[in-house]
Amino acid sequence: MPKLATGANSHAWHGTAPLRVPRGFTLVELLVVVIIAGVLTGAVLLVMGQTGPAQTGKRELARLAASLEVMCDRALLAGSPRGLRFHARGYDFWMYRDGAWQLIPDDSRPRAVRWPNGLRPRVEIENLGLRPARNQRLPQVVCTGIEPATPFSIEIGSGDHRLQMNWPE
Repeated sequence: MPKLATGANSHAWHGTAPLRVPRGFTLVELLVVVIIAGVLTGAVLLVMGQTGPAQTGKRELARLAASLEVMCDRALLAGSPRGLRFHARGYDFWMYRDGAWQLIPDDSRPRAVRWPNGLRPRVEIENLGLRPARNQRLPQVVCTGIEPATPFSIEIGSGDHRLQMNWPE
């Protein structure tokens, strides 16, 4: 239908009845949009919201690797060795000060970590064998900042979902 420069339809000038122009969306169009949005939202939630044992294990190993990096950096900056001790419930960090190993308080970084429920670690430390030991009172992994940290491997997970990390990588 031809339009005038003002935007009005030319039929208004000729006295003919205007054609009916549909306004808005039909119900079918709205339903299609809602279904597409729902499918996309579901896909995003599936990808981002995975919280199974495999995802939890990956997250814990990434946290451990980052904490070890911080520990070795602090050992280099402070000029004194730092250590990591694995135990059945998690792991904690130590520093060598005044001729003895001391547990780093929880209010400093990196801080002690407890394993999430269901994750069971199996740690093998070079020259120490299988850990964690029940009454281990000293760190098993030591980092001076100058020399490489004590090599170890950790396997974590539950059931069939087990992941492994070797340090240093």
